[in-house]
Amino acid sequence: MLMEVLFERPVTDYLRDAAIGTDPCVFVHIPKTAGTSLRTELAALLEPSASIAVDAADGRPDFRARMDDAVEQFLKDGGPAGIRFVSGHLLARHAARLRSHYTDARFVTLLRNPVDRVVSDYRHQRSPRNPLQADFTARFPTLKDYVDFAPEQNRMARHLVPDPLLASGRAAACIAYIMRAYAFVGIQEMYEVSFLTVTALSGRPRLPSLRINVNEDDEDERRVTTAMAQYIGQANRLDVAIYDHFHARLAGAAPALSAVLAAA
Repeated sequence: MLMEVLFERPVTDYLRDAAIGTDPCVFVHIPKTAGTSLRTELAALLEPSASIAVDAADGRPDFRARMDDAVEQFLKDGGPAGIRFVSGHLLARHAARLRSHYTDARFVTLLRNPVDRVVSDYRHQRSPRNPLQADFTARFPTLKDYVDFAPEQNRMARHLVPDPLLASGRAAACIAYIMRAYAFVGIQEMYEVSFLTVTALSGRPRLPSLRINVNEDDEDERRVTTAMAQYIGQANRLDVAIYDHFHARLAGAAPALSAVLAAA
């Protein structure tokens, strides 16, 4: 497991073993984790690149089915043609489909404090940047209404682990799966070292230069009440467990990573 190499062995071993090779780097973009900034810079660094997105003209409400079609269309049209970087709001089943096609792909993702991510997502959906703002606001007039909506709970886990594992609610098993399936799991609150690490896997370590699609009030995310923050955490227990694990492990590895990458 490449993440175990990062956490348990010298950083140089990890950078060697996890380096992006012939198959692409696949970025599983979880909404409101600073992923737009990361995706934009990595796409420019790793060309040719491709973004897998649902067809806006497809009126079907089922995002999963629409993304299923988008992934299959990508593989049919351009997937084998030397793509170096692939990104999208992929769910675990889509990542598994790409993994079966690209047997040596490097899968990476970015996590964010679950309370901040939920609040940021809610505010984004209610903003003019969302073309469905009116519908969303009518359906979820308060943050609590959104937090109580089961399909949006544990959103990070929904992108990273298969449905049967998600349904089990076993945090340790979910974490073990992510440890096996991903070459790197970054943390939004440690964005600089996360960005440095992913770019180092491409052989071109560099600092980030973009900050895209950020809510104007993102700096105020924690201005929800303590009670609401606790409520969000309880509704997203799997996300909290996953985030806490990778945050702690990356924080432990960050000094060695920074030292090696600064000398690169």
